[in-house]
Amino acid sequence: MNNLPLVSISCITYNHASYIKECIDGFLMQKTNFNFEVLIHDDHSTDGTEEIIKEYAKQYPDIIKPLFEKENQYSLGKPIGSAVWNLPRARGEYIAICEGDDYWIDPYKLQKQVDIMENNPNCSLVISNGISLNEITKKQYIINPMGDIKKSGFISPNLVLLERRLIPTASMFYRKDQSKMPDFFRNCPVGDRPLRLWLLSNGDIYYFANPMIMYREQSNGSFGQRACSSVKYAKEIYDGMIAFYNNYNEFTKYKYNKEIQYLKSQDEYNFYIRTKQIKESMNTMYFKNLPLTIKLKRRIKYWIKTIKIIN
Repeated sequence: MNNLPLVSISCITYNHASYIKECIDGFLMQKTNFNFEVLIHDDHSTDGTEEIIKEYAKQYPDIIKPLFEKENQYSLGKPIGSAVWNLPRARGEYIAICEGDDYWIDPYKLQKQVDIMENNPNCSLVISNGISLNEITKKQYIINPMGDIKKSGFISPNLVLLERRLIPTASMFYRKDQSKMPDFFRNCPVGDRPLRLWLLSNGDIYYFANPMIMYREQSNGSFGQRACSSVKYAKEIYDGMIAFYNNYNEFTKYKYNKEIQYLKSQDEYNFYIRTKQIKESMNTMYFKNLPLTIKLKRRIKYWIKTIKIIN
């Protein structure tokens, strides 16, 4: 009997003691007709995350496979992420991603995604809708990354490129044998979008319209939190993304040039927002293409803050 896992779940975590139980419970509640493994990489957490993971690994030794760092690799400037720590030890044919501060809410998530892949050989990526939870305000909303699309099915590459709202990384599911990418993909300062665009160039994308995951905004140690904490870091992210988009444009022979220009403007806008250059953000193409109601709200908010500073 083959006991090898069909799916390898990749979980990267650091100082997620408040969240990691919910994350791991989301893995363990999955109802499947196949085996899966949970690969957790902890980057030397100091808040008790490691101890929680060890307890789960003790209870579920055949499923939970942790890897603990003796020194924080991120602070040393070393490459981090699923491709570095978890993919090389993954035994499954498929890879599912979920970072330690997010979690799954559909017990059939993996089964549904495997069924799509097994029945559609040309499918390279399966994603889903999700719910966003702001850790500060505790407010929730349906993400709807594909805009008004309410029906599950295969979606056009343009929708994946433009993602009306953030495509939940915790929903991403793909074939391990398609994980090897050209260097410029791997050198990008973020990991999820380059991976999506690489998979987009390798096959079809399937989208589940029902929310399958919970995405935390403003969680401890999140990318957004780090990007807003340092102008230097925000600039490195921005420059790295622009370089990636230029390379991707050339790689795809400018097939998606219009969408790439939009994405570059979006990253320019995000850079100005992260560095609190609100006036400059309003001059970007991305801001000018926002719905009128949103633009008015943001302009009014900016004017109110400006008046308060002057007074």
